[in-house]
Amino acid sequence: MIIDKLLTRRGWRIMAHSTLAGAGIGLLYLLTRIVIENIQHGYPLNWWILGLGITLSLWTVALGSMLTKAELTEWR
Repeated sequence: MIIDKLLTRRGWRIMAHSTLAGAGIGLLYLLTRIVIENIQHGYPLNWWILGLGITLSLWTVALGSMLTKAELTEWR
């Protein structure tokens, strides 16, 4: 069963890496919502902080997906 595969060390690592990628996507979503709210209310945007946040979220997504792929293909 799939539950038996998830209860192994490898299964936990795959779930952790997938969650890392999901957290990066969630952070990117929150950043876009903040930008939309700021634009609607007429507040100025700080492009350096916004760029840093987007870079961090995309890096998190890339790292999580690469680690998940490496774990699934048993890359060493």
